[in-house]
Amino acid sequence: MFPRRCKKCRCYIAPQLHRCPRCKKTAPALATKPTKEDKSAARAKRDAKAPVVQSKSIHWVPSKFALEAHTNMVDELKRRIDKEESARMRNVLRSEMRSVRATLDRANVPPGKRPWTSEDFHAKKACISVFISPKNRRYVLAEKEGSADLIIEYPKKRRYVGMPFIRLQRFEKSTYARMAKKEKQEEVVHKKRKKVKANARAKKRALVEKP
Repeated sequence: MFPRRCKKCRCYIAPQLHRCPRCKKTAPALATKPTKEDKSAARAKRDAKAPVVQSKSIHWVPSKFALEAHTNMVDELKRRIDKEESARMRNVLRSEMRSVRATLDRANVPPGKRPWTSEDFHAKKACISVFISPKNRRYVLAEKEGSADLIIEYPKKRRYVGMPFIRLQRFEKSTYARMAKKEKQEEVVHKKRKKVKANARAKKRALVEKP
């Protein structure tokens, strides 16, 4: 509960008082802050309306940038294995090669799986991963207090998973879309400003050079 202010004399009123100590006017109602339990219940109620997709039906495909980087890494590892003299280091490099090839093999989508991929979104104040669905819909991680448009649920007994589900939000509804729109508008204004300044300099130069 927070202290209130009297509507008549604007005096602060403690939460335990029912009247203003200065003008004796009835104090306004108390404003309470929602607890963590209230926020969790409200979030669960909103998420109940979002569609749920099981993780076993999804196949994550690395982005184009990651596939190109891992392809180049294969050639580099082969070169290092041929030059390495220590048997221990060759085994280490071969283990790294298997990991790289496992990532490249994810480009082959098994039958019955829905391929998902990702890309990076870069802005002046943010750099995040954007998840792209088989229907070419773009998602980002939903904010803690925001609503989710899709929930990916993982098995509860799966290892190395920090949370049983992932809450995703459409990129068009997120703050990052508004951020990109604002930056685009600023870029257009900046180009117009540069053009106006260039024209002003050209006119000034023409007046100076005029005999």
